[in-house]
Amino acid sequence: MYIKNQSLAIPADLEKIDLNEFIVIDLRGRGYFLISHIQNAINVESLQRIAFIAQENADKKILLYCHSGATAADFGTQLAQQGFHNIYYVDENYFNLAKYGIAVEGDAG
Repeated sequence: MYIKNQSLAIPADLEKIDLNEFIVIDLRGRGYFLISHIQNAINVESLQRIAFIAQENADKKILLYCHSGATAADFGTQLAQQGFHNIYYVDENYFNLAKYGIAVEGDAG
């Protein structure tokens, strides 16, 4: 698997991913989220709020995604540095997710 955005978090293998195993967090701005987002994702832009979610759900995997993977990789690194080991990130352009069969709500095109 090619990694374009390096992170201390775990890159998600989009070809094998089961999103039911994750709390999916959209890091993009609220407007982008309202237009389209991964099915069942929540929109959280605050690193502190994501850390709280990760702490309160330590037994669950947290999946971060953004427009290109860069912000998700950065947030993933910061969360890993805070001691969280349940952080995964999407290292892919948002508009390419459909080719992996990832369900998107709204107009992703």
